[in-house]
Amino acid sequence: MWTEANHVAAAICDQGDDAFRAELAAKVGDFLGEIRLEGKRFHHPLTLQFADAMIGHRLALIGDAAHGMHPIAGQGMNMGIRDVAALAEVIVDSLRLGLDAGGPDVLERYQRWRRFDTMLMLGVTDGLDRLFSNDVELLKHVRRIGLAAVHQLDHTKRFFMRHAMGLVGDLPRLMKGEAL
Repeated sequence: MWTEANHVAAAICDQGDDAFRAELAAKVGDFLGEIRLEGKRFHHPLTLQFADAMIGHRLALIGDAAHGMHPIAGQGMNMGIRDVAALAEVIVDSLRLGLDAGGPDVLERYQRWRRFDTMLMLGVTDGLDRLFSNDVELLKHVRRIGLAAVHQLDHTKRFFMRHAMGLVGDLPRLMKGEAL
């Protein structure tokens, strides 16, 4: 994935093949060899998105179908994996209890479980995107101080790393390496 400001992305996509290939090569380098273009180019604005409900009648949304976020450090994929693990757990638990795995109570448990984590990560990634994607002098200064502080404080750095890796919170058993 290649991210640019919306107006820049549109201009890059509108370039001819040679100019586009040169722009792409400047971004990714040449370590994989010559770049050959295949298919149509397109761009899509990255926006904060979330479904009003993660469940419906015998339906559960997971991953990007339930929430869309800026691709900071692969958090969208991490969230999707946690969604799958949580849904698998509530389904297996319901089957063990003889319940309807697609019933409203079971699906509601999944939605309640995932809603807080999802909204928290959406807020964090959106906030980080807004913080780091502007040239406001005061925010540049705040960023430098914040990054320096996190770098110097090992506990704080570990806290952020554990959150980014999805190792904090009410984790599904699969995320903890446990069997269902």
